[in-house]
Amino acid sequence: MTEVQTHKDFGWVYLELMGHRQRIGKAREEEVAGGVMLRIDIPTEGDEYVTEYYGTASIYSLRPISEDVAKDHYAARDPRPARPAGYRPATQIEDMSGCDEEYDG
Repeated sequence: MTEVQTHKDFGWVYLELMGHRQRIGKAREEEVAGGVMLRIDIPTEGDEYVTEYYGTASIYSLRPISEDVAKDHYAARDPRPARPAGYRPATQIEDMSGCDEEYDG
């Protein structure tokens, strides 16, 4: 028999994480790689969201808030980096095939 797990929906929250990071968004539990993690959907401009996942061990506190408070807070300070982590120019590997020098490491 298959066991059905229900994951909790926390609604709008103010999430504090170890390492002094804060996030505001809609949070819920979600199964990832066989374990339960907290998924938080953070509002951006318009009606779009950025999704982040956190393990339960990294959570310091989780406080319920209203949607109005969440959107006001987010409009005041956007925690996303100016240059997203996925944006990285490709690095070039130097061709050392014609080099006679040895590398000591």
